[in-house]
Amino acid sequence: MTHKSLHQLLRVASHLLDQAAADIRAADLAPVPDNIQRIGRALIEVIEVQRQIYTAQPELQPKSLAASPRELEANRLFTQFTLEALELEDAGDPEAAREKYTEFIGLSPSYPHREIARAEIRRLS
Repeated sequence: MTHKSLHQLLRVASHLLDQAAADIRAADLAPVPDNIQRIGRALIEVIEVQRQIYTAQPELQPKSLAASPRELEANRLFTQFTLEALELEDAGDPEAAREKYTEFIGLSPSYPHREIARAEIRRLS
């Protein structure tokens, strides 16, 4: 399998996961927030693999996703901290997850990412 074919598969997978999240909400599959969060976690993992593909073969990155080095670093940092916070939450330690998001807010140069982290802190409170 080539990077290009893997890239194409992951694009399809991300669209299917996005549609699944919308369908969970439409079907009211309880618990809706938990199920959407599960889909979101899967999307985070897919996006991380896509990022690795774009690093290896930048020509595969869609022009609409082309990011500056600063944006790429902000995305990488956000992915890292989010995965760590989700692991802490899964382990039953929401306070440590909130602290992880708070630490991220202090480090991130990205306003949108900081706002997402603030929303996660509110959700965990």
